[in-house]
Amino acid sequence: MPTLLTAPAMEAVPRLTDFRYHRTIYDIGFEGVDLPGLDADFYRRSTPAGVLSVGVYRLRGQETHRAWGWVGEEHCAYHAVVDPYSGMLQGPVPGCPDFAVLKLGDRPYGFTVVDAAGLCRTFLLSL
Repeated sequence: MPTLLTAPAMEAVPRLTDFRYHRTIYDIGFEGVDLPGLDADFYRRSTPAGVLSVGVYRLRGQETHRAWGWVGEEHCAYHAVVDPYSGMLQGPVPGCPDFAVLKLGDRPYGFTVVDAAGLCRTFLLSL
């Protein structure tokens, strides 16, 4: 697969108009735990270097973050988190989002994701 050095376009937050819709996963899981209300829409774009993919994560319809990279790679190349005050994406930040599931016992009640400024954003699920 291409490296980041061969794909400078990956270093910008993807414009979804440059991609085609691929699929949606509802109540997507992290760390082996399904998160009710967190859905992910995936988009793809073919390039001479390979297929780029971007995941747009939404909690109850509101975007929380994006992650993107090459199809077939194990980890994200970059990610960006939505600033709750401006609604703008903060990033890109290299690698996968710093994401953690919040649980009471074995039941998830939310998740956190760290933004580009290093602030931990907390999102609560509808229970």
